[in-house]
Amino acid sequence: MKESQKDGLGLPKVALCMGDPAGIGPEIVAKVLLDGDVYRQCIPVVIGDAGSLSRAPGWQSSGLRLQRVQAADVGAVQPGTVAIVDMDNVPDGLRVGVPSPEGGKAVTEYLNKAMELALAGQVDVVVSAPLNKESIKLAGYDFDDECDYLASLLGVEEYTVLVVGRRFTLATVALHVAIKDVAGWITRDRVLRTLRDSHSAISREGTVRPRIGVAALNPHGGEGGTLGTEEVEAIRPAIDRARAEGIDVHGPFPADSFFATLRDPIYDVYVGMYHDQGRAAMKLLDFGHATTTIEGLPVPYYTPAHGSAYDIAGKGVAEHQNMKEALLLAVRRVSHQ
Repeated sequence: MKESQKDGLGLPKVALCMGDPAGIGPEIVAKVLLDGDVYRQCIPVVIGDAGSLSRAPGWQSSGLRLQRVQAADVGAVQPGTVAIVDMDNVPDGLRVGVPSPEGGKAVTEYLNKAMELALAGQVDVVVSAPLNKESIKLAGYDFDDECDYLASLLGVEEYTVLVVGRRFTLATVALHVAIKDVAGWITRDRVLRTLRDSHSAISREGTVRPRIGVAALNPHGGEGGTLGTEEVEAIRPAIDRARAEGIDVHGPFPADSFFATLRDPIYDVYVGMYHDQGRAAMKLLDFGHATTTIEGLPVPYYTPAHGSAYDIAGKGVAEHQNMKEALLLAVRRVSHQ
């Protein structure tokens, strides 16, 4: 990624993708842009559809004005004005709260544009409101999620998804994989990559020698191979290799007792083997405050760790705090680098 040009005050520029136009994305983006604290810490430029944003609940009474810009123009935006790169790609009759090919196409175009601007050095980081996986598939994209889509778009073969909460970070080896296929995904190389990416991500924040804990895949940690061999053949060898590289990593621990320590975390990063390992505890303790980020992409990317919430879309009741936290976490991290 080229070196970007921040404004005269040194504030980072953020490409703020509107997310699924049929979900709560337009609403929570609009609410974030009403928050004066955001403008004190960054220069946001929305990548989205001006019509959808202006129809978001509360927009008409907000007093905010839209200004269509090219990304390089965002420094000239005046207070009370929202800079938007208007993709003009949402049909007027798009049904809110329903997955559709049009919604999936629109949100991927926002991601494409945001990554283009980041790679050109016109923005420092990309933050996206939630999208919907079904809509992406309806639009003809054969990807499990936006993580796979972005990796393909940016030419990345291996990456690690991290969920950052208020007290700890969660990493996962096999993400959107059917349970029947999980064991086949747990290889030494994948576990080792997850450990390396976790260490790298937390170290860049300034944490000296971050501590990483690793969950076992099988009950009771596999019982020495009698309840499964993944711990013996993949997880333990990966941990040993990471330790040889100087990474402070511990485990594998039986998952039930390991994730019980999240109430009073003893590790900076908790590594789970599959999607729901750890996420149940994360959502119990930090739902509405967690941010998803992808380690291994050439562009920093952040999004709230929740979905497009079709059930409340368009009703004006969506909470924007998680969106704001994702945005400000992104700003802190790119400012620290």
